[in-house]
Amino acid sequence: MSRNLDALVVLEEVAVSLKESAEQVDSVSAFDEGRLAGYYEALSTLLSQCRIAGIDPGEIGLAGFNPESLLRLRKAA
Repeated sequence: MSRNLDALVVLEEVAVSLKESAEQVDSVSAFDEGRLAGYYEALSTLLSQCRIAGIDPGEIGLAGFNPESLLRLRKAA
């Protein structure tokens, strides 16, 4: 059981780090647009796998997070 808890902690650290990094992108360069697309894909996949595994996104720091918000950041930039 401890191993599962450890894995959940690691998953939370990765998810929160990705989300925070994505939200800090504030440039309109092609490079940053590519970064946002990568963050979007990674976070969308994480949330999809959470649904499949029955993990509440809140358990990994993504409660209420919608990856589509990253696409809005891209358009706003």
